[in-house]
Amino acid sequence: MRLSLKAVNKELDGMGANVELVKAGDYFLFRGGESDDWIDRTVLAPTINSRTLEQWIDEYRRLKNLNQQIMKSAKAGSKVRSPRPPGSQRE
Repeated sequence: MRLSLKAVNKELDGMGANVELVKAGDYFLFRGGESDDWIDRTVLAPTINSRTLEQWIDEYRRLKNLNQQIMKSAKAGSKVRSPRPPGSQRE
């Protein structure tokens, strides 16, 4: 059975994900909703049939988790203050 973007997007919608999968050259990307804030939202694939419906949903979940981890790391890193060089004064 041939897969379509419409079928993948219907499944994403049914999951309550406020995103859609779109074709962009030799890759696909998730756009809309939370994915607009993601650093990585692309999947390298020449056609929609390069993966099954389940694999596309797994890609969505993988990218969602990856981006959550990236954001947690970024927030944790911003809380760490670098030491002041010797002889510097506080403002």
